[in-house]
Amino acid sequence: MNWKEEEIEFTGWANGGAALGRLADGRVVFTDGVLPGEKALVRYAEKDARFISAEVVKLVSKSPMRIDPRCPLYGKCARCCMQNLEYLDQLHAKREILIDHLSRIAGIKDAEKLVQPVIPAPSQWNYARTLILGLDADGSFCVPDKKGGLLKLESYCPIIADCLNDVLASFTFEPDSGIAEMEFRADDEDGIQLILRGDSDKPENEMENDTEISVVYQGPESSWVMAGVSTLEQTAAGIKICAADSSSFLNNPEILNVLCEKLIPLLPGLETVSLLDINCGTGFWSRWFGERCREINALMTDENESEDFVYNLDELENISLYIGEITDILPGVPLPSNEYVLIEGGKAGLHEKDLAAVCARDPKKIFCLYKDPAILARDLKRLIAAGRCVKAVLPYDPAPQTAAIGIFAVLE
Repeated sequence: MNWKEEEIEFTGWANGGAALGRLADGRVVFTDGVLPGEKALVRYAEKDARFISAEVVKLVSKSPMRIDPRCPLYGKCARCCMQNLEYLDQLHAKREILIDHLSRIAGIKDAEKLVQPVIPAPSQWNYARTLILGLDADGSFCVPDKKGGLLKLESYCPIIADCLNDVLASFTFEPDSGIAEMEFRADDEDGIQLILRGDSDKPENEMENDTEISVVYQGPESSWVMAGVSTLEQTAAGIKICAADSSSFLNNPEILNVLCEKLIPLLPGLETVSLLDINCGTGFWSRWFGERCREINALMTDENESEDFVYNLDELENISLYIGEITDILPGVPLPSNEYVLIEGGKAGLHEKDLAAVCARDPKKIFCLYKDPAILARDLKRLIAAGRCVKAVLPYDPAPQTAAIGIFAVLE
């Protein structure tokens, strides 16, 4: 493969936090670790493609926005790509990325007017309540690097909660343990759960654990509780949510406190509404809306989280749960006269046929709760084509120092 070098100026942001520039021949270049307004000598593999990924050889000019990152793994670890920016500049960058995608992909002409300022996270550091790690051959904890491999973790990670850092400093694994991946989780009281994932159906060895850490092994077919409990409790916006090891876990509950406060004046008159909650997960949003709406019809395609959902929503009597494929379920869900729809799209969004099935019910409003600007823009384009109009876009920051962004959009 032939490699070429070229000096270019970067002019904007791309989804995922890379900077965007153009080669002399007009092709678009995406490069990590560079800021808009900077010039850099970049190296890239020569190929016939419209879009090129390049790496920095050296910075020719630096932006006044650039600061020194806090973590020594910055630039190598694949996660915290925005540590070279002050926090307010991170929020502006995330908003710019969102506006660009809504304008360019969804075709929304007044996107800048619709997109509100990004809601900042209450904590910029040590906020994360979960961390997924790999293990290398000698048993060391590793994070993903930018090239898809593993990078040995230093003794301290500045974005995870202090209780998780304390555990990492005292935990070790033997070489060739058979563990492919592990996830650390922390509940409201800083209780720790360690989820081990491997290829065998059962843990190959019993694990001695003289701490209060809960340990669960997840094989291809089932989970085994090796110590402690399989379920942790979290609180967000005054709502307690239990999540088993196989269920999704809130990485930053604090941001939901602020988001929910912002949503209350944005969503008036819910008392007479029947909400259809698609991809309801463990039930946080069904619970939040269930305390405000007349009734909730909740849908999930994966039965794994159903027990958590039922437990978390047990106190409410206005909730119905449906499990199965969206297009198969919807014909059997009652169609009230005043229906709103909440699409918990996450990072994947909905299939085009599922969006069509939702629109066929002709809900008065659709709320989209997504985690990827590009996927949101794709689905908004389809909803707009089906006659919907975007009325408000409320972005929030679930993960400072990273390029992650959460979005709540309202369509009528």
